[in-house]
Amino acid sequence: MTMKNIKVWAMIGMMTLALTACVKDLDTEPIDKKSTTGFNQDALFTKIYSTLATTGQEGPAGSADIEGADEGVSGFYRVMWELNEFPTDEGWWIWGDPGVDVARTMQWDGQNALVKMLYDRFIIVIKYCNLFLDRADDNKDQRAEVRFIRALNYWYMLDMFYVAPFMEGNSNEYPEFRTRPQLYAWLETELKDLTSQLPATRIQLYRVDQAAAWLLLSRLYLNAEVYTGEAKWADAQKAADNALKCGYTLHTTSKTNKEGITYTAYQQLFMGDNDINGAQNEAVLLVYQDGNYCRTYCGSQFAIAATRDGGMVPWGCSANWKCFRSSPQFVYKFVSQTAADTIKADEYHMREYAKDDRAILCSYVEGNPNTWKLSGGMAGDFYASWACPKFTDVYSTADSLAKPIGSDSEWADTDIPLMRIAEAHLTKAEAMFRQGDVSGAMNEINTSVRARANAKPLESLDEMTLCDEWSREFWGEGRRRTDLIRFNRFAGDKADANAYHWEGRGNSNAFKQVEQKYNWFPIPSDDKNVNPNFKSQVVNAEGALPYGDGYEF
Repeated sequence: MTMKNIKVWAMIGMMTLALTACVKDLDTEPIDKKSTTGFNQDALFTKIYSTLATTGQEGPAGSADIEGADEGVSGFYRVMWELNEFPTDEGWWIWGDPGVDVARTMQWDGQNALVKMLYDRFIIVIKYCNLFLDRADDNKDQRAEVRFIRALNYWYMLDMFYVAPFMEGNSNEYPEFRTRPQLYAWLETELKDLTSQLPATRIQLYRVDQAAAWLLLSRLYLNAEVYTGEAKWADAQKAADNALKCGYTLHTTSKTNKEGITYTAYQQLFMGDNDINGAQNEAVLLVYQDGNYCRTYCGSQFAIAATRDGGMVPWGCSANWKCFRSSPQFVYKFVSQTAADTIKADEYHMREYAKDDRAILCSYVEGNPNTWKLSGGMAGDFYASWACPKFTDVYSTADSLAKPIGSDSEWADTDIPLMRIAEAHLTKAEAMFRQGDVSGAMNEINTSVRARANAKPLESLDEMTLCDEWSREFWGEGRRRTDLIRFNRFAGDKADANAYHWEGRGNSNAFKQVEQKYNWFPIPSDDKNVNPNFKSQVVNAEGALPYGDGYEF
């Protein structure tokens, strides 16, 4: 038995759960047509947490939550990650899955398969949460935690859509649509309350406490100007400070195996034993994964397999899809273009060239007949830019890379650090910068995330450097789109017309102007057509956009 298997108790409810309540869809067709009259509070509580990565009752496929969707793709973490990464400067998805082509090049509409899967996932999880809150007993901790998971899903809805269906209770009525300012106001009130209602410290490793509410509240305030038109930098700084007082700390201890390979503290955040190697003390919200007891194509298995080919350095499990690589624009955040042309290093040696532990990139593996290059240009080629194997199933306690000690040879154990306390440090720094305290912001960055990464301290700080620092710390974790929008570098006439180009915007140095509406995703056309409440948003005094969100249906 591996150390990971001590977590099996937490998954029993999920793996054996036959969801025993009516969870009809909000529209004419139910997402989940399985319904009976029973109610199992503990099972549903576990199920709600499990929705952060899993897709159904059996895993990795079978008895899916959402009928008609590709279960291997439709999980919360995977679809959220794809829509927040594909259209950005961080990487390129090689495969041509449904919806991917237009997601990579920012041309989606209300028919996009990825958008519909994510929207449906948000809807069903919010309904699970409302059902729980409607029928559960007065277990204060469970109720507060479910409210947080609901708020987390609503924050993603706020961030990724322009209007959103809102339902706070368990009802089969068509939901009303709320504008961004309206949903923002509800989230602010809800999260403020949860900062006192949640447990002061987490009851169990995979459950949330007050730090999660403070951190999500700081994220809400950090992006307030995008959502409401009014900046809330001081509030963002205060909420981040409160999160930093909750006991979570940056993981800073490296480890060296018997072969002489050093696993940096940053690498350990994304390794197979990140629940016990010290990295768990940085993870404010850690999503359970296990090769035996929690198999899904939408969690860390996806994050690991997508970035590997069979000739790379061992990564702890056998799955290798070679379908996602970095972009040249991302590589140049760590090394200059001139230097990049000559560097040959795998993910354990690239940091020596980049002088930054966060550069978990691969340009060369001895014995691999394939050569990574920096050609870019939307090439459907895994080797057109460096590999980006940030997540791995290797255990930091393993003596050898070639001899992993995980639960299963194919399926990953690596938990997903969905929220890390490092975010509070960068949120605090950006809030200080926006308020004019540039030296204070620079000191916050230098003494926290850059110190942990063994990176040279910044000597100056401007908007571009700050935006890139977010990418260096959180690349490949499903948040790049949000940060680019906040810095006005994603879509619309405020985006930088010269300095910010990436593959999805064409092959020339000229910036491809993208309409403002691509700063959010459309409500799926099916829902627009059946929900009469959406039609009332067509003439919207607060949004003043045709069709409610700017997209035809």
